[in-house]
Amino acid sequence: MSTEYETLLDRAYNKLPETVKEHSRFVTPKVVALIQGKTTFLKNLGEISKAVNREPDAIAKYLIREFGTSGTYDSQHLSMKGQFRQNQIQEKFETYLAQYVICPDCGRPDTKIMQERRISFLKCEACGSRHPLAAIKATVPKDETKKIAVGDEVTVQITRTGKRGDGMALLGQYVVFVTNAREGQRVRAKITGIQGTRLFANAVEILK
Repeated sequence: MSTEYETLLDRAYNKLPETVKEHSRFVTPKVVALIQGKTTFLKNLGEISKAVNREPDAIAKYLIREFGTSGTYDSQHLSMKGQFRQNQIQEKFETYLAQYVICPDCGRPDTKIMQERRISFLKCEACGSRHPLAAIKATVPKDETKKIAVGDEVTVQITRTGKRGDGMALLGQYVVFVTNAREGQRVRAKITGIQGTRLFANAVEILK
């Protein structure tokens, strides 16, 4: 009888999702933020979103709403109007995890957001529970196209390198491509061209 029971137990265990079998402790990702002038940049949006299995825009919209500001984002970075310390952003991010990632019943992060009849649910793949979620709405940024013109000089923090080797930075709603600049530098650059929300510039001065 014992052998039969153990066989049935093993068979049931093997049918469990891998997330249930995995017992590794969830480590909360740490945000990396930088304040530049009157703008705050979240530099590792893509990294933390991947770590918690959520879309970058969902996290970005939540943070923008919680700080009561406007901002822009792509799959890797977020910029928000205002000066927000890294520990403030971390606190908001952990609140997001508690509401939209961590299962309220078993405390596991192995969840998915599903939608049924216009209602979103947090479904846990570990324990099978489901909980309704509130929609995340973000402040819509105002159009700032007319505030930037060819010939203007801007100060930006280069956060990555483009495919052509240009430095890339976020400036409000714009993505700035700066020639003669590299990742990690803070530069003063002169705008040479504008294409929608893309700015093209030449580095004028490397700042400390």
